[in-house]
Amino acid sequence: MRTMDWKGKITQILSTPPLFDEPMRFHTSLRIGGPADMLVFPSSREELKGVLAIAHSAGVPIFLVGQGTNLLVKDEGIKGLVVNLARFNPEIRFLSNHIVKVGPGVPVVKLAREAMNRGLGGLEFAIGIPGSLGGALYMNAGAYGFSIGDLVREVATMDFLGNERIRAKDELHFFYRKSTFQDEESIIVEVRLALHAASPEELQMKAAQIQKIRRSKQPQKPSAGSVFRNPPGNPAGLLIEKAGVKGHVIGGAQVSTLHGNFIVNTGGATAEDVLNLVEWVRNRVRETQGMELELEIKVVGRNGIERGR
Repeated sequence: MRTMDWKGKITQILSTPPLFDEPMRFHTSLRIGGPADMLVFPSSREELKGVLAIAHSAGVPIFLVGQGTNLLVKDEGIKGLVVNLARFNPEIRFLSNHIVKVGPGVPVVKLAREAMNRGLGGLEFAIGIPGSLGGALYMNAGAYGFSIGDLVREVATMDFLGNERIRAKDELHFFYRKSTFQDEESIIVEVRLALHAASPEELQMKAAQIQKIRRSKQPQKPSAGSVFRNPPGNPAGLLIEKAGVKGHVIGGAQVSTLHGNFIVNTGGATAEDVLNLVEWVRNRVRETQGMELELEIKVVGRNGIERGR
């Protein structure tokens, strides 16, 4: 299938027009990233299945993105098709027995707030966590000793051929910033979470305390969240602070002065700036602390995903 054939066919089945050669800096929390060959926003399962079928027939590489947090897109951009799920299935439905059914495009903060307003606890830790539920599950996002994977009852997924299945909690695996979904080509299309009854007032108080702590420790400038995974028993931010590198700048990228495990875009930063700063920090921590830092953010190159070392 010729280039114009697959792009044209995908365009015809979408209710939202696609974007071509679209700078990914407009779609990532770091405000960094080169162009995507084609960026699409499927709004239904039917559209998503159609997009996947056409891309598969044409042999086009597919990359999924939600709200673009925890992501660094290289300056060369992304080859092939980028499927943005930020608008896909934005449904929140509260069911009986404290179960909530949620679409992957729902912002985690929105979900947490609606649950708290209904007197449902379990998501207070997620207040302040950026991104959509799909991305949070993919990374098993968490804070203060809690993770989103702890709440999962079941997940409906779709593989890149359009086949759907419903998977119970015991069929999935969640670890520290790791999930089953990182090892397979699948798309989260619906999630059921098990919450618990609690006082809305107490939940709001707890959420306010968490927000206060976050605001005092985390930068407001564009970032991708925590850059490095925490080595066992050693918070990465503390290791970086002890290495004396907070505030270090390369180009438009800076190690946050508030939290060592954040790299911020001070304005006009490139992906190359960030990657150079990542390696500089890693080397300094290795030299001064004798510890090896592993990337938590995902780096996406022109030809696909580059896993963090």
